[in-house]
Amino acid sequence: MKAHIVLPDVPSHAVSRTIAALTKHAPSSVSFVDDSHEADLDILNVIGRQDRTRALLESLITEGRRVAMIQYCVRSTMRPSTEGWQPLWRKASLVWSYYDLPNLCRVDGVTPDFEFYHAPLGVDSKVFKTPVRRTHKYVVCTSGQSALTESVREAIYAARRVGRKVLHLGPELKRGPDVVCQWGLSDAGLARLYGECDYVLGLRRMEGFELPAAEGLLCGSRPIVFDKAHYHQWFDGWAEFIQERSRDEVIDSLEAIFNRKPKPVTRAERVAAAKLFDWRTIITDFWDRLM
Repeated sequence: MKAHIVLPDVPSHAVSRTIAALTKHAPSSVSFVDDSHEADLDILNVIGRQDRTRALLESLITEGRRVAMIQYCVRSTMRPSTEGWQPLWRKASLVWSYYDLPNLCRVDGVTPDFEFYHAPLGVDSKVFKTPVRRTHKYVVCTSGQSALTESVREAIYAARRVGRKVLHLGPELKRGPDVVCQWGLSDAGLARLYGECDYVLGLRRMEGFELPAAEGLLCGSRPIVFDKAHYHQWFDGWAEFIQERSRDEVIDSLEAIFNRKPKPVTRAERVAAAKLFDWRTIITDFWDRLM
């Protein structure tokens, strides 16, 4: 099988990780081509833009190619109802998402009718692992392009209330000396920094998976996520959950967590998380379903 991966219009760390895993753990019978016209299968990384996705999907199918879809966003898109997405999913050979798409369909009064693969994004547990000695240099690790989109601002304010530093993975935010920004790190460097944090933030509003939450967890940094079904699906038993409320209320909730002694991630927790988030298993199952 010759496969072609269709990149999204907007660069994404999670999508880049997924594409790397798709190619690394693909079966030997699959080769990857740069030209879609040479492919038997096109893999679409979908972060929104329903009309554009529909046009591309129909064009590929008309040309006789199979299509698989990886759905990263639904409720946060311009058209959040599954009523519009369901016809697209039905035409695909397989749809992979960390959201329970059939359940979202039922919530919308839509009967799910498509081939679905329900799985999280993954982590390389050989790289992302808990250091022998942890320094607890930062109270929390945040990530993102700005201070607003993923509750980074709230984490900074809460950390200041307890007199602790914040590590931010992303561009320089210019928020003061107590917010240390790092960008363009190697995976080994990233793992080392995760290990210096008590918590890792995964507070994207409305929906999300938040790959740093999984990577940080394997490095001994406990995730903080919103109390939503899609976060419970993958982080139950491991994360601190808070309510998705106003910004001031989120600050208060984070301050309460930061004021407590952090609960260490145990070896048993890490082993279980490494099994659930194992890229090799996730990607192997994806290809098995397609083949």
